[in-house]
Amino acid sequence: MEKPDDKTREAAASDSLRDAVSQARLEEAQGIETELDQRSTEMARLEILQASLKSVFDDIPAGEDRFELALVPSTPARLWVDMFAYVEIDADGELYRFVRNERSGRKVLVESRDVGVMRGRITEYVAHQIVVREREMSGLADMPPLTRRRPRRLRVGLVLSAFIVGILTGAAGLFAIGWLITQ
Repeated sequence: MEKPDDKTREAAASDSLRDAVSQARLEEAQGIETELDQRSTEMARLEILQASLKSVFDDIPAGEDRFELALVPSTPARLWVDMFAYVEIDADGELYRFVRNERSGRKVLVESRDVGVMRGRITEYVAHQIVVREREMSGLADMPPLTRRRPRRLRVGLVLSAFIVGILTGAAGLFAIGWLITQ
């Protein structure tokens, strides 16, 4: 059974509906103000991280269009690194959380209070993703093992020897049929 909170134990401050509505509006305004303060703090922390990562993203090669450092003021606010990875602030507003969306769900790559740690880990992530993409583009990722091709001369010799064996087999068959008929 749930324990009643302190408000349910106290008698109402006023029996007037007008006073109760006024009190509810004040409480709502305080809640909204607290939420706005939290969102402002969240956005400010992500803007600091975004500014520290600007030089890293300026160094990304021109052909790499997968990375975009985009601050999105959603709920919760997110600093997107690429289509799959982003940074958010935890519910307490103290930790940066670097998250990657994967097939099996979200995976937290790192959590830290320090902007420098997050910058370093995001830099490593971007570098790793660039190397993976280079390997995929070069065709080495899914390349089957190399097989040694026989020289063309050997294939011609194989066809010629099969032709000669066929002629000899045919001649031997005709000779055997002729011998059986004359007997």
